[in-house]
Amino acid sequence: MNYKVFLVEDEIIAREGIRDAIDWAAAGYQFCGEASDGEIALPIIRERRPDIVITDIKMPFMDGLQLCRILKETLPTTKIMILSGHDEFRYAQEAIQIGVTEYLLKPIVAQDLLAALRKIAGQIDQERQAREQLDALQTQMSNHQPVLRERCLLDLVAGSSSTTDFMEQARSLEIDLLAPWYQVLVMHAMPPSATTAPLYAVYQQIDVIVAAILGESRSVVAFKHGMEDTILIIKGSTRVDVLQRADGLAAALRQRVAEQIGCRAMIGSGDPTERLSLISQSFSQALAQIEHPIELPVEVEPYDHDQLHGGAIIMKARAYIDANYADPAMSLGQAAAHVLLSPTYFSAVFRREVGETFIDYLTHVRMRKAIELLRSTSLTASEIAYRIGYQNPRYFYSVFRKVVGQPPNEFRRHS
Repeated sequence: MNYKVFLVEDEIIAREGIRDAIDWAAAGYQFCGEASDGEIALPIIRERRPDIVITDIKMPFMDGLQLCRILKETLPTTKIMILSGHDEFRYAQEAIQIGVTEYLLKPIVAQDLLAALRKIAGQIDQERQAREQLDALQTQMSNHQPVLRERCLLDLVAGSSSTTDFMEQARSLEIDLLAPWYQVLVMHAMPPSATTAPLYAVYQQIDVIVAAILGESRSVVAFKHGMEDTILIIKGSTRVDVLQRADGLAAALRQRVAEQIGCRAMIGSGDPTERLSLISQSFSQALAQIEHPIELPVEVEPYDHDQLHGGAIIMKARAYIDANYADPAMSLGQAAAHVLLSPTYFSAVFRREVGETFIDYLTHVRMRKAIELLRSTSLTASEIAYRIGYQNPRYFYSVFRKVVGQPPNEFRRHS
């Protein structure tokens, strides 16, 4: 890598001596300019932006220390090497306080100067590498932010995260949820049985309708739960305020979804609450309105009777599947074990409560994640297959085509 070096020295013989004593290009540097004092140097440095500035301390008009202070504020990544005489120790101390990178005593010999430059170049390399890693990490975080946002909100409504944990995650994910009052709506859309369009396409139309109704509103935080459910957290200043907003929003969603795509939108509404920690309760109430409680056969499962509500059990199971869909080992038995039910009984309850089988639900979750990755990343279809839990990319292509209606790469080209 080539490093740009700028020299500031008022003594012309010394300046030319340093400039001409080194074969800059052979040593891996580009000598990009020189000046006789800080005042003349400053505009040139700002224009040419050297990686390293070598400067004398004592100079007329603007000395080396004044130049260092300005450069540290305006070009903080530029490294500064001070050249000083033996009688300028107090200046050297001040230079160190300012944050100069290297300090050399006059007279300067080429070997010492090159050794100091190599040391600075090493620091520059380390800092560049650190910045590149940080940029890559930020890019990666940005690409995954929608998924992380959804998971954070799912944890909140499922009661899986504390208020403190949620607040910390919400701040980093830019989720603006704080308000005096909250109320949860859950919309479960049911496509007409006669529809021939791929389910994904139908639910995508529903997402467009929801986005159009919400517009730029900051009073509703919406996110998906699986492919077919939309969760909406309404914010308001008073209890009456959130109730009115929730009623109006529910009515608009039912009407628009029915009119535009012929779907029936079942919407459950929870009670308003003043606490973030009780949003999960509002969510459970909303869910219960669109899911029917089950009657558990007494002889089937030894389970805590306080938890024998089908909606609560399945909500917990769905949250578990949504969080672990990328695990290739995810299975009916694994999900059943998580909610302490036998696989057979869990399968029956899941199908009755969710309206589809466990494997269909898991497939839809994985397809939705695949679509997000196809749209937001440059990952290959095979890489995406592995990331969402498929160990055989060919099988992933087959499933994707069946659910979405076109192969992954074709979907990416048209999306």
